[in-house]
Amino acid sequence: MNKDTAQDDLAFIKKIVEESRKNVSATGDHLIVWGILVSIALIVSWFLAINQIGGKTEWIHWGMVIAGGWLFEIIYGWKVDRKKSVRTYAEKIDGFLWLSVGITLTLLGFIGVGSGAINHQFINPVLSSILAIGYFSSGIIYDVKWIRNLAFGWWGGAIIMFLFPGTYHLLLMAGMMIIFQAIPGFIIQKTWAD
Repeated sequence: MNKDTAQDDLAFIKKIVEESRKNVSATGDHLIVWGILVSIALIVSWFLAINQIGGKTEWIHWGMVIAGGWLFEIIYGWKVDRKKSVRTYAEKIDGFLWLSVGITLTLLGFIGVGSGAINHQFINPVLSSILAIGYFSSGIIYDVKWIRNLAFGWWGGAIIMFLFPGTYHLLLMAGMMIIFQAIPGFIIQKTWAD
């Protein structure tokens, strides 16, 4: 490979990343919706926990929130796909990354906790750790350092929750969903909206 070919290849890769970055604004909607929905559900869970109300109530409100989030994903995804004739390769990778993260979070939250395989005291740090993987990877895919660096907030929160378990996890995780998910969603929309 000669120097000119290498420079052409780098320019092509840079062009793909730039085109993908321009189309990242749709991701902001997902982050905002999930950040707000899950924050509300976490605050409701905290309220139920401190008032010693639980059982089926806990499963019902989480079921409604997660079903609502997935319904949003299906409807929104269908609308976006209808409008967009072409998706970049980076967008496809990022979309499948977040689909796999979402499925994993849902399985861990319902099957992992419901089966007793994961202690409910530690579900939030586990989920936080998985969200960190998504943000770190997305930041690399789009070559946006501040998105990648959100992962360190998720990992830091996970460390705190692993080391100091308690009901406060619910409020901490709710705050993290707003700070590291919903607010970045608004920033992404404002920065890259068409």
